[in-house]
Amino acid sequence: MSCPTPPQAFGRPQVVVYLAKSNSRFPKRELRLCEAYAHAFRWDISLIVVDDEADLKSPERRPMLQAALQRLLDRRAGAILVPSRATISAIDGEFNEFASCVEKASGFIQVATRR
Repeated sequence: MSCPTPPQAFGRPQVVVYLAKSNSRFPKRELRLCEAYAHAFRWDISLIVVDDEADLKSPERRPMLQAALQRLLDRRAGAILVPSRATISAIDGEFNEFASCVEKASGFIQVATRR
C-alpha cells in the first residue's frame, strides 16, 4: 500500500493526531490506533489534539481543529492523522471543505487504518 508522505523540513515527517472526545471519555483506543499507524510509516507525532467539541460544531467552528490546521500552515507538520473521516465530519461536504483547507496548507488528512 502506498501512502502519501507529509512534507518535512528535517528528519522524519511530522503529523498532528486529531481525536474527538465523546461521552466525556478519553479516546484511548483511537489514540493507540493513530500512534501505531504513525509508527508504521515512521512519522513523528508533533501534536496530539483531543477535541471536546467535535460532536457539537462544524469543522470551521472548532478551535482545536483549527489549531491542528495552524500547525500545517506554520509548516510544523505535514498531515493531520485521524482515526476516521467522521472525526472531522460525518457530512461529506464539511469533510471535503476542511480537506481543501488542509491541501491549501500543503498538507493532507490521513485516516489511520488497521494494518
